[in-house]
Amino acid sequence: MRLTKLVRGFALIVAIFTYQVPAFADAQAEVDAAMTSSPTVKVFQKRDWVGVSLFFGFEPAQPVSSKGIIIYPGGFVDPRAYAPLARHFAEQGYHAAVLTLPFNLGILGTHYANYPKHYWKDEVSGWVIGGHSLGGVVAADYVNVNRASWDRVDSLFLLAAYSSDLAYLNTLEIPVVSIWGSEDGLTTAQDIEGSKARLPANTKYVRIDGGNHTQFYYSDTLQDGDNPAQISREQQQAMVQQELGLLLN
Repeated sequence: MRLTKLVRGFALIVAIFTYQVPAFADAQAEVDAAMTSSPTVKVFQKRDWVGVSLFFGFEPAQPVSSKGIIIYPGGFVDPRAYAPLARHFAEQGYHAAVLTLPFNLGILGTHYANYPKHYWKDEVSGWVIGGHSLGGVVAADYVNVNRASWDRVDSLFLLAAYSSDLAYLNTLEIPVVSIWGSEDGLTTAQDIEGSKARLPANTKYVRIDGGNHTQFYYSDTLQDGDNPAQISREQQQAMVQQELGLLLN
């Protein structure tokens, strides 16, 4: 029995490293541009004292608000694939962070939102927190635990995601928006419908007609199990930007 557990544990570790390798953003031009500092936005990688990466920060040169946004990436997706979305809000004057979770797996870093919150504790007084796919599940778990006013969580967004059975947020008293695509092959309309009981009654649901799972981040490779989108990535991203902008405003 002990040997069996060891074998299973080793297999899990191998699987994690196997699936991490190809999980890099390949919409290279857009990602590279978003990850490059400019006179208006400082881009940096925050690490802890032993060198472990915590988040990519996007700091506006001229902030327009004391609010910021934190993004939990999808499972096994390179966090840089969400850089264009974070960069968009930094260009608008908001502090933004994309978390760099252990092995690109959110469940190993639920608490990671604490790092940008602490780093910008003097600049940002309220946070819009959410994520894509598994990252959204983890973000919901984080918000579920950090409900107190001093936690400074102003709203939650779910991109092709929903809360787990461990995170009943139906009594949550902050704005929540759930966004998904009609062509999504991984997070379906049935998944969204089935999770509504775990979210507040006033949750805003936004279906992106023609959108899919992959276009919530920047990649030229269709994610396994997903369906081709019927709209462009720019159109899908614009709708996401619009909804998240409403939360920030």
